[in-house]
Amino acid sequence: MSVELTRKMMEKLGFKGEIILHKYSGRTSEDAAKALGVPISRIIKSLLFRSKDGKFVGAILLGTSKVDVRKLEKLSGLKKLRLAREEEILAFTGFKAGGVPPIAFKDKCQVFVDEKVFLMDWVIGAGGTEYSGLKFNPSELLKIGYKKENIAKRAKELYGRKE
Repeated sequence: MSVELTRKMMEKLGFKGEIILHKYSGRTSEDAAKALGVPISRIIKSLLFRSKDGKFVGAILLGTSKVDVRKLEKLSGLKKLRLAREEEILAFTGFKAGGVPPIAFKDKCQVFVDEKVFLMDWVIGAGGTEYSGLKFNPSELLKIGYKKENIAKRAKELYGRKE
């Protein structure tokens, strides 16, 4: 059902991509890369954050990146962001965590895509379930109104190094 919902959303948005079904869970970026037989650098994750006052914001990053929550707060204007809980993700997007396609946030909240995603000619995000992927050119995200920004932590922030 959720893969069909993804197909319908793609058609409605004019979003060009290919849904790929796989038999192993792709709930995490690492698992998705293994299930699809592609490098993790080709996997994207679609994350949903909730603010203290109950508003949501979407973040799309490479599977190897981590969100800089302070940057996301500044860009979105929302305060005290936290990752949405599984039940909030399902209620807000209509998809279970681990299967949320990148197009699920369209017209529901602000969405920021990390600039590194656009260095790739194709990426794969979830396709509606943890057993499906959506392969597409990242430029499709700009066509549906998502914003390209630097939202990932830099290496020094990840490893505690000082410049």
